[in-house]
Amino acid sequence: METGILGRTGLKVTRFSAGGHFTFGPSSHEDIPRRIVELNHLLDIGVKYLDVQWEPEEEATAEVMKTRKHEFTVAWPLHGVTKLGGDLTAAYIVDYCRDHRSRYKLQHVDILLWIGLELHKETEEHVMDAVRSAVATLKADGFCDFFGFSCHHSPEMALHAITNYKDFEVMMVPYCALHPAAGNGLFKAARSKGVGTVAMKTFGGGGGFFNNVWSGQFTHPSTDIWHHSERPYQAAIRWAFRNRDVDCFVPGMHSVAQMDQLYAAIGREYCKEDEEILQTMKKVMDETHADCQMRKEGVRPDSWG
Repeated sequence: METGILGRTGLKVTRFSAGGHFTFGPSSHEDIPRRIVELNHLLDIGVKYLDVQWEPEEEATAEVMKTRKHEFTVAWPLHGVTKLGGDLTAAYIVDYCRDHRSRYKLQHVDILLWIGLELHKETEEHVMDAVRSAVATLKADGFCDFFGFSCHHSPEMALHAITNYKDFEVMMVPYCALHPAAGNGLFKAARSKGVGTVAMKTFGGGGGFFNNVWSGQFTHPSTDIWHHSERPYQAAIRWAFRNRDVDCFVPGMHSVAQMDQLYAAIGREYCKEDEEILQTMKKVMDETHADCQMRKEGVRPDSWG
């Protein structure tokens, strides 16, 4: 398993890792026992970075952390900051994290990850002041060591954040072969500032084109061959791994079997057949105006994909 250092955090992580929504498919999203099995399997094959998103992942990850936390770096979610906007207070962030600490019996997380970064001119200064104050309190309290964000909105917003603020030590953004917007200078800019880089939605997200082709929700003569096929996923992850400015990838995975298939796939070089598969998918996607990535309500269609 190839490892690297997550920016200036100094944390050693595996480039092949897993995100909070690490599964997609017919199994229940809230099946906690299944998620615990999957997390343990990821650790068994050598994964050393996990990011957490919603309550099912929080509960499953917290359970695994009780016995195996020493084996991996965890990025814990901070929700609600975007919703509060100009009404945000440092107390809200601190109380949120203390509630999670108590609810899940967490002693410590490596990274506190602001989920869904949004910075708007009207409230940006106030929001950043509140975030900065809260994070300082939480670090002093021993809850977390580092602070980062995930950005689902635009590479421009992520670039603005790391360019204008020194608060962020880790950045997680979409990076997909069918719409590699984050590759247009953002990862290089982050690396130059020592910001750890994590690429998510390698396959476009849960409602993205790869998964719709795989599940048969999208049909087309040129892509039907890949119904329930892992081959496009393998091509996409090998395409992404060529970018050496990315420290860590957290692709979505819909089964333990796919975890193993993707793990095997990164051991082989990106090839001509991979390129042909991705070019075919992109051509069909463009011709049919299909979605490449899962959208977020209120986001411009051309922002990430």
